[in-house]
Amino acid sequence: MGALARARVDEFLALLRHEPDGDRLVGQTPDWEGQPVFGGIGLAMTTSAACTAAPPGSRLHSLHAHFLRPVWSSRDVFFETEDVKVGRAFHVLRVTASQDDKPGIVMTCSFTADAEGPEYDVSGIPEGVPLPDDVRAPPEDPDDLHPWDERWLGPTPVRSDGTYEATHRHWFRLPVRLADDPHLHASLFAYATDWTGTGGRPLSLDGDITGMISLDHAAWFHRPSRADEWHLQDVHSVVNAGGRGTLRGVIRNQQGQVVASMAQEMLFR
Repeated sequence: MGALARARVDEFLALLRHEPDGDRLVGQTPDWEGQPVFGGIGLAMTTSAACTAAPPGSRLHSLHAHFLRPVWSSRDVFFETEDVKVGRAFHVLRVTASQDDKPGIVMTCSFTADAEGPEYDVSGIPEGVPLPDDVRAPPEDPDDLHPWDERWLGPTPVRSDGTYEATHRHWFRLPVRLADDPHLHASLFAYATDWTGTGGRPLSLDGDITGMISLDHAAWFHRPSRADEWHLQDVHSVVNAGGRGTLRGVIRNQQGQVVASMAQEMLFR
């Protein structure tokens, strides 16, 4: 990996390192994201703030977030954390991310330790999906500050009834070996769960994301995994009605195991 790519990764990871500010934490959004910033950045930064209060030996297993206002670039974000439940097995926190004393994201995060139990999931790489090494990498763009290594696959072919098996698919990873910190990887996967392209708008997949506004977002982290290894994002639009759309998605590792899943509702304007 070249020096430019490494600098992009380092700048991205710096977004997840917050500083104390009294009884709050403060971070800063990037200056290369446009206005407002991508919702995944807000999710990642807020998740990272929550993880600073995680009990020892636990990891994030779920988050539920509401996007209340846009999060703007090149500005401080303040994070306030409060306990919702402190139990023997589960610790639930509420984190509020604010700019200019106005909440932008309110997120509930639940932490626990993995336990023994039955294992079942709808696993396996879907039929016909090439592995990342079999997909040509996009050309290098020196003006693109995006740090992720990705292989864009797009939607599956439209079926006879006009629906899709998947409205968005891509492989992704960070192209540098990261520390063995489950909270760091959870924050990065929180970002990835919002990485759905135009998959929530199946009648206009060849458009852009203009007019798509995230309302609320839920994600579950089923297995520990590493964001510096290849994962497949698989998104399916469930319904568009009432001026809103809901989609679901799963993230699989290269072995086909489901490591995370998500659901999101968005507003169309």
